[in-house]
Amino acid sequence: MIQNELRSENPSHHNRSSVQIALSGFEAADEDKFMRFFQLTRPDRRKYIAANSANKQESDILMVNYDNPAALQEKAELLASHPHIQVVAVSRGPLAEATNHHIRGLLFAARVLTTLDKVSIPGHIEPNTDYPEEMPAPFVQTTGTATMPAAPINGYRALVVDDSSAIQKSLELNLATLPQIASIDFADNGESALEKAEMQQYDLIFLDVMMPGIDGYETCTHLRKKPAYKKTPIIMVSGKTSPLDEVKGVIAGCTTYLTKPVQAEAFQKLGTRVLTWLEQQKTP
Repeated sequence: MIQNELRSENPSHHNRSSVQIALSGFEAADEDKFMRFFQLTRPDRRKYIAANSANKQESDILMVNYDNPAALQEKAELLASHPHIQVVAVSRGPLAEATNHHIRGLLFAARVLTTLDKVSIPGHIEPNTDYPEEMPAPFVQTTGTATMPAAPINGYRALVVDDSSAIQKSLELNLATLPQIASIDFADNGESALEKAEMQQYDLIFLDVMMPGIDGYETCTHLRKKPAYKKTPIIMVSGKTSPLDEVKGVIAGCTTYLTKPVQAEAFQKLGTRVLTWLEQQKTP
């Protein structure tokens, strides 16, 4: 036991490619999903392995279901005696407390692994890599002793801007049906959207028309002034669209409209058009 405690507190036990992760407060289906993510081999990237549930104090990272009060209690108790453990919060919606690492909403492999890759672990020697920090390396699916290369994870990043959590969830569920979408971020108002757009390049943006603070039209106008967002598809989301609304949207620079409540068929048609256009932009 003493040896285990020394091992958990001593960063020298890390090796070049292995990071131990403990899970707290998740249902079996989500745990199975995480296990599949951890089993993906990525050249020149960290390898993640699940820590024994009985020895979570030996983990490097603790992934916590913030929607589960019991998990929050376990996190507090574990960190009190093992403060070296890094925490990654997982939740369906926004958090009441600030945290350095947060996975919100649906669990995509790219989103989960990218977040984990950004967690700094004292004493851990990172693999050499030429991949950008924001983009996961290509996944390689392993079967037995054979290694089969898989397609690289290079999907699109979407930003959903809406002050309604119900609309955010609806758009998230619809976006999750598009295999080209690698990650989804959320903003509750125009100011927050502009801040996120400064820190991260998004490939497509869903923008509510009516929001507290600056509305969707003004937010769109500000985005279009940024060189990085001159051609980015910006879809205005509105409960009603009059000819005047459409004119205001065109003046602001929006690409098209999507009517609330979001209908799956209409979303799929719009998504197909937008993704086709994005793919065409890759062609020289």
